[in-house]
Amino acid sequence: MTRADAHVAIVGAGIAGLGCGAELARAGVRVSLFDKGRGSGGRCATRRAGPFAFDHGAQFATATDQRFRRLLSTGEAAGSAAPWRAGPDGAPAQRSGAEDGRERWVGVPSMSALARHLGRALAVRSGTRIVALQREDRRWRLFGDDGAAAGPFDVVVVAVPSPQAGPLLAEAPALATRLGDAVLAPCWALMLAFAEPLPTKVAAASVDGGPLAWICHDGGKPGRGREGAGPAPATWVAHASPAWSRAHLEEDRTDVAPALLAAFADSLGIDVPRPLHLAAHRWRYARVERALGEPCLYDRELGVGACGDWCLGPRLEAAYLSGLALAERVLAG
Repeated sequence: MTRADAHVAIVGAGIAGLGCGAELARAGVRVSLFDKGRGSGGRCATRRAGPFAFDHGAQFATATDQRFRRLLSTGEAAGSAAPWRAGPDGAPAQRSGAEDGRERWVGVPSMSALARHLGRALAVRSGTRIVALQREDRRWRLFGDDGAAAGPFDVVVVAVPSPQAGPLLAEAPALATRLGDAVLAPCWALMLAFAEPLPTKVAAASVDGGPLAWICHDGGKPGRGREGAGPAPATWVAHASPAWSRAHLEEDRTDVAPALLAAFADSLGIDVPRPLHLAAHRWRYARVERALGEPCLYDRELGVGACGDWCLGPRLEAAYLSGLALAERVLAG
C-alpha cells in the first residue's frame, strides 16, 4: 500500500487495536480508531466510583518478547508503568501455571494508564459502536449503530473479541470462518472498598476451586493512593472463575455482587466488614481458553484483517503482539 495517502480504520481500541494503530502511525499511515467504550484500553481498564478506583479487567502484564518489554520500559520512564512486587519474594503471594517466575507490571496510577501510554499519539473516536463494514469500489465504509457512516478506508482492522468480530467480517467469509477456532470465557469481576485495611497478609492470589479464581488488593499496587503517601487504599478486586461466570452469566449484577462478596470472605478466611463500595461488572469475553494459534488474520486482496489476544493467548502481551503482526501484514501490502 502507498503510505502517503492510505487510510486505515481500526475497530476496537484495546491493546491489540492500539498496538496496531501505533505501529501503522509510526510508519506514516493515517489511522482512525473507533471504540464503543468511553475510553481506550478494552479490558486494560479502570473503573472509578467516587474516591475509589479499581483495575477490574486485566490485573497485570508479563513480558517475554523484547518489543513488549520495550513498551513497558518506555512506560516506566514516562511514569505510566511499574513492576509490581506484591509479596516478599517480589511476586504475588500465590502463583500458578505458565505465569510462574515472570515479573509482573502494572499501569500507574491504574491499568488504563498503560493503554493511554500506548495510544498517546492516536485519536480514538470513543462511544462509537461499529456494527457493519461495507465494501465499495475496493474500499471500505463503516456503519455505526446510529446509522452514521465513516470512510472510505483502504484497510480495516477488526480488533475486538472473536465472537464480536464475526458480524463485522461478513464480507470476508474466509476470515470469519476461522473465528470459531478461538474460545473465550466470560468473567464476573467484583469491586470492593473498605473503610479500613482488611486483616490479611494476602496481596494477590490465584484461587483453586469455588466461585473465585483471583483475589487482589488492588489498592496495594504501585502508584495507588495519594501520590504514594499514606496507607494503601483498602480497595480489592476479585474475578470469578470461568465456570461460575458462565453459570451466572445472565444474572443481574446486584445479585452477583453479594454472592461474590461471600465467596471473597470465604477465600480469605476472615470476617469481612460491610464495604463502602460493592459492585460487579460482567466481562462477556474475558479470557482466552483456546487461542487461534496464529498471530492475526488478514486478507490482502480485500484489505481487511482481525487481531486480538484470542489469536495468541490470554495475556496483554499476546494482544499487543497480535496487533503488531497485523500492522506488519498491512505495511507489507
